[in-house]
This record gives sequence, structure tokens and C-alpha cells, in this order.
Amino acid sequence: MTFIIQGLNGSHEIMPLEKLFKPGGVAKTEAISASRPIDEEEHHDTGKEGRQAGVKQAYRTVSELPQVGTVLFAERIMSTSVVTLTPETTIDETLRVLRNSRFRHLTVVSESGRLVGIVSDRDILRYAGGLSENYRPQPPHKLSDRVGLLMKTPVLTASPDTDVRHIARLFVAQHVGAMPIVEAGVLAGIITRNDILKAVMSNLVLELWA
Repeated sequence: MTFIIQGLNGSHEIMPLEKLFKPGGVAKTEAISASRPIDEEEHHDTGKEGRQAGVKQAYRTVSELPQVGTVLFAERIMSTSVVTLTPETTIDETLRVLRNSRFRHLTVVSESGRLVGIVSDRDILRYAGGLSENYRPQPPHKLSDRVGLLMKTPVLTASPDTDVRHIARLFVAQHVGAMPIVEAGVLAGIITRNDILKAVMSNLVLELWA
């Protein structure tokens, strides 16, 4: 399982999981002292036995769920028929590809098939509509401009043997919309949010947040 930052000119950098995910957990709290003692009569709890019974039933329900013994890897759910562009593809042509393919993300590859960038429909529409990254008005761009001028690079990628749960977490934690799958530096497939949702629907016991 590997996450790699894929850039121009074949450059790449392996990214460890601890750099991709922010540390979780609950912030440490400081102890406080009671403002007044609690009277025994005030602390009378008549629902204790009922709550304990509910907790036991909940644990029984969880323990009876089917257990997932195998890991779902990226290669199992990735789309292999990936529509690609080159850095020289024009904005006009990219808009046509987006319209005909109905994809929201397109990968940009070099002549040798190595991934060099990625572009989304929002990137294209914002660029063609004369909007900056912060959606502020700017002089309109030409539809004859190259997609290499606005593609995102370098690109975060994953290997085919990456656990799908980590990719799903990245979609949320890093606001990622698509994850190219690269093997030996060459684009092998792509995983989108829809692919993750389909995986959840097909594997109802898939514990994505484990």
C-alpha cells in the first residue's frame, strides 16, 4: 500500500500515512473541583438497571454483525478505462471531452503515459469563465489555451494494493474528489467518490472508518 505524489518530469515522492491524516483523538482536559457536594437524595437514579440492559443489548447486536476478514483493495473498485488528456490539449477540447464523457475529473498524462496532472470540471469552467481560484473576476481566458496551464500538479496517487478505507478517509480529510491509481509510474486506473459509494453499497459491512 503506497501513496505517491506524482509530478512533472517523472518526479515522485512517497507519502507516509501520518503526513496525510491529521492526528485524531480528544483533546486533553484539566481536572476541576466540584462547586458543592452532591446530596445522596439528589443522586438517586431509578433508571440505572434499564440503561445497563440497553448497553448489554447494544453490545450483543454489534457482536452479531458479520466480520470483514479481507481488505478491499483499490484495484478491485478502480475504473481502468480512464479518459486522459495531454498538457497540449486545448480548453475547448477538454470541455468537449467533459461533456461527452460525463466525468468530473480528467487525468493529464505525458506521451509516455506517465501521470503529470489532473483537472476537474470546476477548474475548466472557472478558467473559461474568467474566475480566479478564489472565484474573483479576472480577464477571460482563451478556449485555445492549453490545459497544462491550469492542471493541478503534482498529483496525490495511490497504488493498486492500497486499502480503500484509506482512500475514503482522504476524500474527506483532504477534500479529494478523485484518486488516480498508478503502478510503476504509469496510470492504471482512477477511483472517484461514486466508486467508493458503489463499494459501500456492494459491501454493506465494509468498515470504511476502521
